[in-house]
Amino acid sequence: METLRNLRLEAGLSQNALAKLARVDRLTVDRAENGQPVQDTKAYAIVQALSQALGRQLNMDDVEGLNIL
Repeated sequence: METLRNLRLEAGLSQNALAKLARVDRLTVDRAENGQPVQDTKAYAIVQALSQALGRQLNMDDVEGLNIL
């Protein structure tokens, strides 16, 4: 299992770029990376954007430390 930050870096994305792909605020990505709670819909959007960027299917359970409200 990998952290959100590691997956984002593997995809070659900045926090801003991931936020744009996921259609969430950059601060939401930052909070999610730091283990702070984020809304389930926003967490899902982030994980789906990462799936697209990495070209492989990820589930929220695949992301270590993702704290979902």
